[in-house]
Amino acid sequence: MASMGIRRHPSSLAHDRLALVLALCVPLTAIPLASNRATWWLLWTMLFALLTIYHLLRGPGRERGYKPGFLRFRVGFILALLLPVWALMQTLPLGDFLPSGWLGARAGICDLAGSRVSIQPDVAMVGILRFMGYILLLALVIEVSSRGERALRLATIVFFGVVAQAIWAIVALNFLDDYSFAGAKTAYEGVATGSFVNRNSLATFLGFGAILGIGILVERTNRFQIRASQPPSLVAQTGFTGAFVVLGIALQLAALLETQSRLGLASTVIAMIATVLLARRRAGTPIFRLLGESLVFLVIVGMGIVVLAGGDGVMSRFLFSSYEGQTRLALYSQILGMIAQRPLTGFGMDSFGFAFEAFRAPPLLGVGNFDLAHNSYLMLWAEFGVVIGSIPPLLLAASAVVLWQRMKATAGYPGLALAGIGVLVLGAVHSLGDFSLEIPANVYLFVTIIGLGLGLRRQRTPCQHTEVQL
Repeated sequence: MASMGIRRHPSSLAHDRLALVLALCVPLTAIPLASNRATWWLLWTMLFALLTIYHLLRGPGRERGYKPGFLRFRVGFILALLLPVWALMQTLPLGDFLPSGWLGARAGICDLAGSRVSIQPDVAMVGILRFMGYILLLALVIEVSSRGERALRLATIVFFGVVAQAIWAIVALNFLDDYSFAGAKTAYEGVATGSFVNRNSLATFLGFGAILGIGILVERTNRFQIRASQPPSLVAQTGFTGAFVVLGIALQLAALLETQSRLGLASTVIAMIATVLLARRRAGTPIFRLLGESLVFLVIVGMGIVVLAGGDGVMSRFLFSSYEGQTRLALYSQILGMIAQRPLTGFGMDSFGFAFEAFRAPPLLGVGNFDLAHNSYLMLWAEFGVVIGSIPPLLLAASAVVLWQRMKATAGYPGLALAGIGVLVLGAVHSLGDFSLEIPANVYLFVTIIGLGLGLRRQRTPCQHTEVQL
């Protein structure tokens, strides 16, 4: 007996394959030391560039009138490209054309820079390629997030990839004698680092995964409620996958505690509270009830942390951190002085560590190395100047507005948009005191979750489908 069926459009099938590749790649970026080596991020950039070129070239052949989905955000992408363009300009001999004093008067800086703004132009060129990889990945994720099932499948694969990282971190610490891919540890001994080098960076990665898990649960619940006006239970709404997602979130939080990262834990808790409250608000919960629920949530989380931490590890680091706090404040003060020397030009992409040595003063002399600013906002201003360096946080703030709109849009994915807002909160808080969003693997996961939240279902006309006899 013959029946009528619908054959998937070639463009849709191509998007499915591309989404699968991206879903597998994003968790894998964490395995080679969080891709925090030029060799690895250059390989990922090359792969994302090849995927983009192939997709753009083949798109018109698969679909008449093809238009890339990420062009909906052309203004945002153009603004984002100002950062690598300015980084490139910083490597050119423009010093002779700049007003006197723009390159700073600190002894040694002008000699190092010559007539260039960047004091490490060769390093900057590699950094530009790393940043381009982030932009390309974001564009690809937005492109494939044109179908709800595809976007949810991509998110789920990525989520369980982060769960695998959490399991590895726990096993490597507790059963493999604190094993590290980087070799014998010289720092962070006795705490979870997984395939990362820095515990704080791993904590951010795991926190992003936990937020994504909450978004997946909300998205699956939303899909069930569309089909059933009175869902019987949460299990019925989310299915067995939902149960595994809940287990995955628990594993990620357990591994996060094993990192003993104070800021990682604090920023994750803040982001989870914000995510849950936004989800409840979207469901129509009154403001005053939300405030009460947030207080209860804080108490429960706080008690859970105390029980799990057992008064040791992360809790003791919260209590005994006054010396580190004083060092960090001194660091920030000296970075502000550094920014004041070149408020408009900066010192060049990826040049912070080299430039900071000319400004380093007591009490930071002889206190280890400061290759990074431990504050991503100050890092951006020091390297790119206050104007261009403010573009990324402003773009992320604008993304939060769009994600909020996506939570209410009928063609959007409310759960994934919610996760996008959650990781923005986590990243914004953590960036105040560390550099996790300067680690490639974290940025790849970060832009993937945001890209999923920015996606919209694509409406096809009937003529874009082909009917076949089955």
